Parts: sequence; structure tokens; C-alpha cells
Amino acid sequence: MKKSILLMKSLMVFSLLFVSCNDDDSDGVTCTDSLTGELTDVEMSFSGTWVLTAVVAEDEIDLTDDGEDNASTDLFVQYDDCEKDIVYGFEDDRAYSFVAGGTSDCDNEQTTIGTWKLNETYGLTVVSSCFSQTSQLEVNDDFTEFTSEGNINYIDVNGETITSKTTFTYTKTAM
Repeated sequence: MKKSILLMKSLMVFSLLFVSCNDDDSDGVTCTDSLTGELTDVEMSFSGTWVLTAVVAEDEIDLTDDGEDNASTDLFVQYDDCEKDIVYGFEDDRAYSFVAGGTSDCDNEQTTIGTWKLNETYGLTVVSSCFSQTSQLEVNDDFTEFTSEGNINYIDVNGETITSKTTFTYTKTAM
């Protein structure tokens, strides 16, 4: 249970907060419009399916309750298959999808859809469920890997809260 909570906290670096709203503005909430338009050359290179392949913290953290003191900065190896099962889709028509636990027969599968845009300096904007968020990415030269980072609060195996700068790596696949 602790690891599931940790995974959700760690995914907040790059995933969205979902806000329910309607488009009639009767409650004072105005939804962000979906992103539209032709993709730029940078976006065409970026579009595709991306899977989580690494989670590295600046500090050593032990997330596994395995009876051993085996803290590590490599948090990805401490995740189970469902926690590693994160897939982003960035389609040529600006459609965006986020699926957690969708390929590993997981109990807590989560799917989110929306639209996306990537600027020339790799600022990724995603619009979903009436909300817009922009995250700064680092993308390698051949557009096969990107990273994002942020300060994440983890609860280790001893119940202690550790805040650590964490880098999430996603690799483009041929899915």
C-alpha cells in the first residue's frame, strides 16, 4: 500500500491534477480550451508512445519492506510491475493519453486523455479535464528519450518522509 501511495506522489511531477468542470461557466469556472493546430517539426519528432524506464532520486531511499537496509537512488528497481507501467501517448492529431497500469493487468489502472503541445525549448503543455499544465522536459538529440524532474516527498520503509530531487526518464517505443 505504501508503494502505491509513493508512486502516485512521484507521478505528480509529470502527471496532471484533474479538475471537474463544465463549459457553461455557471459556477464561475472557465475550462482551458483544447490545444489545436498543425504540429511543428519538433512536435512531429516528439510524437509517439513513451514508457517510464527510470526513476532516480538524488538521495538514497529504501521503499521496499524486504527486511534489508538497501536504500538506493534507483527507485525504479524498487517498484513492482504495476508501478513501472506508465505510458504516455502524444499523437499526430494533438491527442494525448496517460495510462498507468494498463499493460500489466493491474488493479488500479488509470487512463487520462487530452491534448498536447511542445514548444521549441521543450516546454510540454497538456490540457486535460479542463486543466492545463506545462512541464519542462529535457529531450535527447534523436528524440528517443526525455526526462523531467522535481522535488518529491517519499515515505521510506521506516515511515520517515524524505524530500528528494527526482528524475523521471521516459523512452520512446514502437508500440
